[in-house]
Amino acid sequence: MTTMALMTLITLAFFASCQLEMSRNKKLDGYWRLQQIDTIGTAGVNTIEGMRIFWAFQHKLLEMKDINDRVSKCLLRFEREGDSLLLSQPYLYDREHGDQPITNTDVLKYYGVNSLNEHFRIDNLTSSHMVLSSRRYRLHFVKF
Repeated sequence: MTTMALMTLITLAFFASCQLEMSRNKKLDGYWRLQQIDTIGTAGVNTIEGMRIFWAFQHKLLEMKDINDRVSKCLLRFEREGDSLLLSQPYLYDREHGDQPITNTDVLKYYGVNSLNEHFRIDNLTSSHMVLSSRRYRLHFVKF
């Protein structure tokens, strides 16, 4: 066996032994701008003009932030199963002092989330638009 063939074999064995955890979120992963919040019970529509609220999905972590800094940035875990999206374990983002668990929903409501463990149905998800519905709200996003 030549040195080149041996090196190739060792390299292939190395890569075969490594397991990279890949995201299965496909179109969900990325940076989404919240454009509209519909209140389901009253049929109210809030186009949230002047607000710049973003949700960023990556692997199993969701970051919610207001670019205008009107409210604290939040981190949450999420699980996606088919058309179901479950948000849980919310934290206030604070890298200097340590992220703090959120114990009430005041800051989350600003982002359209009403409970510490919120369930959304994915009504629509394309490479550029997403609509999520909870019992109370329908959230409309555009991919940024």
